[in-house]
Amino acid sequence: MLILKGKFLISKFSGLLGAALMLAALAWMGVAQVQAAPPRQLAPDAVATEFYGWYLDTLSADQDPLSDRHATFNNYVARELTARLVERLSGGRVPASDYFLQSPGYQSAWRRHVAATTVRQRGASADVIVTLGDEDGVKRVLALAMVLEAGSWKIRQVVLAEARPAGSSADQPVI
Repeated sequence: MLILKGKFLISKFSGLLGAALMLAALAWMGVAQVQAAPPRQLAPDAVATEFYGWYLDTLSADQDPLSDRHATFNNYVARELTARLVERLSGGRVPASDYFLQSPGYQSAWRRHVAATTVRQRGASADVIVTLGDEDGVKRVLALAMVLEAGSWKIRQVVLAEARPAGSSADQPVI
């Protein structure tokens, strides 16, 4: 009888051990599936808000977003625009104003308030209005043409909202 009791206890514990191992394997597989899931695509206005928050923080840290933070810059700006900006700078032409701010400088109040709204999204292009600053201070309103590139929304063109040309952003030249 002792032998049967021992076998019963061993088989009972091995069943519990097997169940625990099965749960651990399922949990591990779930973690592997979560890690393998593709990143969620952000909306154009969310990308614009992220970009301007990062861009103004980079400028306030006295860094050049294009050269000092090139990898992050490329996450937000279309390849074609990046190439043209690099070409313009390497040609010795120093711009009178910052392309992304459409201004010779920036206000510290702009960093505290960045808001973006998608006004049109059609296929792989979108138009976004970005407001820097709030009602109480100096405010800057920009119009962005964005394009879906490699699965992410990227900035293709920036103009002052008041100076925005008529027509679709896809029809407008980049610079």
